[in-house]
Amino acid sequence: MRKIFLACPYGHDDAAVVEGRFDLANGVAAKIVQAGATVFSQVSMSHPINKALSGLDRQAVGRLWAPIDEHFMDVMEELIVVDAPGWRESSGIKREIAYFESRGRKISLWSEVEREFAAA
Repeated sequence: MRKIFLACPYGHDDAAVVEGRFDLANGVAAKIVQAGATVFSQVSMSHPINKALSGLDRQAVGRLWAPIDEHFMDVMEELIVVDAPGWRESSGIKREIAYFESRGRKISLWSEVEREFAAA
């Protein structure tokens, strides 16, 4: 069974964009699960918790989650990046890509592998 860490752009000044990214991450994660793979969707897990955190800016939220993400990245075999607008600018995604690259693990863009999961 494939073990996938799902990276998706998240932070934005517009709350509606953040909600849309949360929904996008959930939709992609659902397709991966339906295809029979294991997925950890960082945005899906962190977004509800982030809503309960008060007084933290985007950088503080990123620093909070970075060590937690590492625990999940340690056990996942590959990274899939949802290449939606904002993904190239995301410091979290840059960190996740660097982590997987440093360990020689597979990294894919969702637009490149989406058909694999739709066909399953």
